[in-house]
Amino acid sequence: MGTIPLKQRIRGAWQKLARLDAHPSQIAAGFSIGIAASFLPLNPSPIIVATVVAWLLRRNVIAAAAGGTIAILYTPLVPLMWLAEFQIGRLILPVRHPLSLDPARLWNDLQQSWDVYAAMLVGSIVLATPVTLLTYLAVKRLAEKWVRQRSESRQSE
Repeated sequence: MGTIPLKQRIRGAWQKLARLDAHPSQIAAGFSIGIAASFLPLNPSPIIVATVVAWLLRRNVIAAAAGGTIAILYTPLVPLMWLAEFQIGRLILPVRHPLSLDPARLWNDLQQSWDVYAAMLVGSIVLATPVTLLTYLAVKRLAEKWVRQRSESRQSE
């Protein structure tokens, strides 16, 4: 049994999102939580973080998982995101240690220098905020369209 190609996984997540029987704001909030979770530095699984946060906030967990799944698209950009998060966080917080983007050294460096992780965390919040808000607005508009289409198809039956 082989792995499912990324394009198929994303298409499947998007189709599940379109079929959800939930209020558009719930779908948009859940999906946005998934996107926001993917910005957290060194997050091993945005899907798990997103579903837990969505459950705690009583938002749509399936939409949150879909948002975390879609976030896989920018996995190749993660080192650049970490660098951007660090640079932005460094403007806000004092940082004494450099950021190492070498995966072999990064975890060790972060354990010894929490100021680097704190800067990355603050930078991730700064970066994620506008992306999350724009995602919410776009997905809410799409979800409203999906609800209208379902309503129209039910009326025509």
